[in-house]
Amino acid sequence: MYKKETPPEIKEGQIISPEAMKREIALSCQRSQEYGIDHVRRNKRQKMLSPAELSERRWQNKKLLDILRPQFEEFYKLLFPNDFIIAAVDSDGYILHIRGKEELIEDSAARNCVPGYRWTEKDVGTTAISLTHKLKIPIQLVDDEHYCRQAHGQTSSTAPIFGKDKKLIGIIAVFGSSEQAHAHTLYMVTTAARAAEQQLRVLRRNRELAANLNFLDQTISFFRIGLIIINSEKHIWRVNRAGAQILKRDDLENSPLSEIQGLNVDLDQVEKSPESWINKEVRIKVKSNHISLIHTIQLVTSEKGERLGAVITFNEVKDIYKLAQNIAGTRAHFTFDSIVGSSPALIAAVKLARGAASSDSTVLLQGETGTGKELFAQSIHNQSSRCNNPFIPINCGAIPSNLLESELFGYVDGTFTGAAKGGKPGKFELANTGTILLDEIGDMPHPMQVKLLRVLETGEVYRIGADKPVKVDTRIIAATHVNLPAAIRDGRFREDLFYRLNVFPIQIPPLKERGRDDILILVSLFLNEGATPPPALSPEAQNLLVSYHWPGNVRELENCIQRALHLCDGKTIEVKHLGMSHVVPEVSPQPDGTLDEVVRKAIEDTLKKTNNSRVHAAKLLGISRATLYRKMDKYGIHSQLA
Repeated sequence: MYKKETPPEIKEGQIISPEAMKREIALSCQRSQEYGIDHVRRNKRQKMLSPAELSERRWQNKKLLDILRPQFEEFYKLLFPNDFIIAAVDSDGYILHIRGKEELIEDSAARNCVPGYRWTEKDVGTTAISLTHKLKIPIQLVDDEHYCRQAHGQTSSTAPIFGKDKKLIGIIAVFGSSEQAHAHTLYMVTTAARAAEQQLRVLRRNRELAANLNFLDQTISFFRIGLIIINSEKHIWRVNRAGAQILKRDDLENSPLSEIQGLNVDLDQVEKSPESWINKEVRIKVKSNHISLIHTIQLVTSEKGERLGAVITFNEVKDIYKLAQNIAGTRAHFTFDSIVGSSPALIAAVKLARGAASSDSTVLLQGETGTGKELFAQSIHNQSSRCNNPFIPINCGAIPSNLLESELFGYVDGTFTGAAKGGKPGKFELANTGTILLDEIGDMPHPMQVKLLRVLETGEVYRIGADKPVKVDTRIIAATHVNLPAAIRDGRFREDLFYRLNVFPIQIPPLKERGRDDILILVSLFLNEGATPPPALSPEAQNLLVSYHWPGNVRELENCIQRALHLCDGKTIEVKHLGMSHVVPEVSPQPDGTLDEVVRKAIEDTLKKTNNSRVHAAKLLGISRATLYRKMDKYGIHSQLA
């Protein structure tokens, strides 16, 4: 029996020695005889394609034929055109294309050597095509080395063509008279096959490169951040879709980077100190558009370390801040549905607030501490056209005056010791396109009132240390418990700032003016939010809740109910659970002298107990700081502690 495996000395694609060639021919003839191949004429069972099947095969091998056809024309000129035929064979052994003199092709047709016939060893026995198909090496047969006598007197030289991963994709075959047999013909055919492989590799790499470039191009286009690619000469090669939209220019490609004023890129410095070019803030000018960007620059180098250019990724500062707010969760959560109550005063305030939501006018919310001013502010924001943008609250009375300016307006890099590297945006910039709530505006220091007035007049903010302003589109809602007209008379609040803020004033009623029904509605709400199922409320506890004046307003009521929920163990809430005995009662304008003394003494004792900490004292007394201050003023406790 013949060997079924390729001998180790045979390497695919390489010409073997004459001795090895003779051995393989002999083995093939032995196999041909075992296959029952007719020794005189071609086997009648030789597989032949129909015209439609041949056309389909040619289409499937179009890339190979597109390379071989023009190559055949050049190769054919090197042979003797009157004595040779050149053919293209596919990976299954089917002849797909033939080139030669008409008389020679007619002669080949008698031997089934024309397009459509399959030439494997099982079809035709020992031939150059069938051996190359089997062994995947160049083969040359002369005269009676062919198994079938029809091919005696002929010479044939063939070479395999390999595609990706050394897979056989075709064969080049040259036929002619045995009188023209020459070893050089085999080398020429093999060289032609290698040239075809090289062309196919180039085409394949070009296709892969084109596909990769197309994929990369689409990926770049789909980026939601801006991207600019520049060469080593700082000329713009590519700007993606998001970048063109941010810069409001679609004609920057093939332009110098200097077209974007303010985007100063020093590639030497980027290479020397790459970390300093990450998330850097810059204000640029493109034509007449001024845009604040956060950008990062990354060098692009070759495998040898040669500088090819750089990639600049960027986004507008306002979009970065908006994303940061979304991630941080500093958004408005309350809506008008969150405001519960049926009193006429509350309904009137809500109606005004809904009207304010439909405009961009500045709103001034006035009301006692704990009445729900931020609840109203968030509701206005959430019903406005800015609802999907940031809502930034800041308590102007809780931040020391020396820090309030940097909190509101931000600062540039290097402004003061300990400043964040690269600077820091203020709350107005963070709230750009959204809403800023200036809570406790009545407690804002006088110098800051002047700077806030300028922001309201110009729509621009200056960071501390900056020489250029930043344009902001921020809707302002101010809130205070302070009687601003009285503060103006006392010289504590600027009259011009008041008129700037008082565009859309809304007075939020205190809880004591909202009446019994609103108190019970709120109590029910807090009980249901705090426990499932909510505990019952004793008649005595209910009477106490609705009769109390609630100086701390809704906030005090909520705290009272939360305390009661913890103390009642899920059962009925009694008077003892409310802790009302620790609360300083609200007094009438002309109180009983004895009660006055009780209240005064309770405040004085609590202040002494807390080492004069008004914050802690207010908590222990169960009242707001504002209420504590009023009572201290009323009883002259300030002068006693001075």
